[in-house]
Amino acid sequence: MLVKFNICKNQTIHSMAVYEKGNETKRRFVMSMYDKLKVQDASEITVRELARENHCSPAALYRHFESLEHLIVLGSIRFFSDYMEAYGQMMDSVGNLMEAYLKGWWLFNHYAFERPDLYYRLFWGQNNRKLSDAVEEYFELFPMSGSQRYPAYFFTMLFTDNIQERDLLMLRRAVNYNMLSDEDAVYFSKSNPLIVKGMLEMYMGQELEVRRQGEQECNQLLLKNLEKVYIPAECET
Repeated sequence: MLVKFNICKNQTIHSMAVYEKGNETKRRFVMSMYDKLKVQDASEITVRELARENHCSPAALYRHFESLEHLIVLGSIRFFSDYMEAYGQMMDSVGNLMEAYLKGWWLFNHYAFERPDLYYRLFWGQNNRKLSDAVEEYFELFPMSGSQRYPAYFFTMLFTDNIQERDLLMLRRAVNYNMLSDEDAVYFSKSNPLIVKGMLEMYMGQELEVRRQGEQECNQLLLKNLEKVYIPAECET
C-alpha cells in the first residue's frame, strides 16, 4: 500500500509540474502577443511570425491555444487588465456611487481611446462572444486582487461580457441607495455604452493626440447625459 501511495503521489507531483510548465508557456505566448499588439494591428499578426519569435513551431502554439484569434483575445485582455486594476483602486477610494460610476467610465475611456481597435473588438466586435471565457482564462494565468472593499461586486463585473449588463450592475447599487430610479438605471445602462461605442467608431484609426481629444469629448457627453440625476462638485476630467 505504501508503494502504491508513493506512486500516486509521484504521479500527482509530475502532473502538477507539467501543468505549471504548460501555464508558463501560455503566459510567455500571451505576453509575446501583448508586446506585438502594442505596435501592430491584430490583423497583421501571423502564427508563423509569432512562433519564430518564440523559437518554436506553429504546432507548439496550437497545443496551448485553439486558434490565433484565441491568443489575440488573451493578449488584448492584457490592455483591459490595466483598466480593471485602476478601476478596483478607484472603487476603494471613491465613496459616492454616482461619482464612482462616472469616474469608472472616464477610466474606461482613458484606456479605450488609447487602443480603440482592441477595446472595440472585445466589447462590441468579433471577440465579444469569447470575452467572458477569455477573461477567466487570463486571470487564471495572471491573477489580480481587484477591489479590496467590494471584491464580490468587482469580480462579478469582471466576468460579465455584456457591457450593458456590466453598466447596470453599478447603477443598480445606486438605485438601492435611492440615488436614481430603476427607469433611469436602465436608460443610462443603454445610452452610455452607446455613446462610448459611437465615439470609439468615430475616432478609430486617428492619431493618438486626436483620440485623446475624442476621449475628452466622450467624457463630456457622458457627463451631460448624467446631468438629469447627478452633477459632480468638480466636473474636470
